[in-house]
Amino acid sequence: MRGNTAADQEPAEGPGSSLRRAREARGLTEQQAAEQINLDVGVLAALENDDYAALGAPVFARGHLRRYGAYLGLDEGELLGTYERSSVRAQPPTLVPRARIEMAPVRGRPKWPWVLGGAVLFLLAAGLVAYVSEYGLTIPGLTTDRSAGVSVPETSPEAAGSATVDAGTVAAGTTAVETAAPGVAASGAGATDGVVPPPVPAGHVSVSIRFAADSWTEIYDGSGQAVLYDLGQAGTQRVIAAAAPLSVTFGNAPAVSMVVNGRPTAMPPVPPGQTVARFTIEADGTVR
Repeated sequence: MRGNTAADQEPAEGPGSSLRRAREARGLTEQQAAEQINLDVGVLAALENDDYAALGAPVFARGHLRRYGAYLGLDEGELLGTYERSSVRAQPPTLVPRARIEMAPVRGRPKWPWVLGGAVLFLLAAGLVAYVSEYGLTIPGLTTDRSAGVSVPETSPEAAGSATVDAGTVAAGTTAVETAAPGVAASGAGATDGVVPPPVPAGHVSVSIRFAADSWTEIYDGSGQAVLYDLGQAGTQRVIAAAAPLSVTFGNAPAVSMVVNGRPTAMPPVPPGQTVARFTIEADGTVR
């Protein structure tokens, strides 16, 4: 078996020296040659120095060799053959190792769904608080007084004709009487369908309220205490006596009629398209 010769052990020379000699034979500098074929001077220097790694993938090295060799009048086949046989030709790019991919930072889940959900919950909670503040919280069988924090059983509609004192919605020194009188019309000025108005001390005012339909009702006396804070049910009547002036709010004003100090009294007109009425009743029965 034949042993390796010195020539076999030496790496094959690339085409760079042939390119350099051909350029110098024409008396051109690298800059002049680069300008003639519109290539960067660094590309020509890499070709003449067999530095193909600086040119990227082998396809780019071959393309530059063809262009530069054609300009210098060198044989393309011989030039590319020398490049292919050389040990300095550009190597194909390698893939990114899997380990590097595994080391990449893990992106967390997006946080915008949590932010959006939190905003929706906040809006729902704010709406619920506003509703309870405006209309109170009604639980079947209980009436909540937001000013005194007292819950008492509601008056049963079946107790027709029977007068009951609503202790849960009456402030100290005031009286509130409720009766259910469905289908009974008032028989005259100051009629209360059989309910006798309580005695009215000096500085107080008595009000008899009839509900043709359900209406939320809030009445506060002159000291700011809740006299009546409840849902007036259709077909019922409330009679109260409290220290003037009274601050009154009806949620469904068109369905409510009043008798103040024994005289039928009209409440201030409600703006068009609205049903809520807010006004004040003085001791002499004047409505403002």
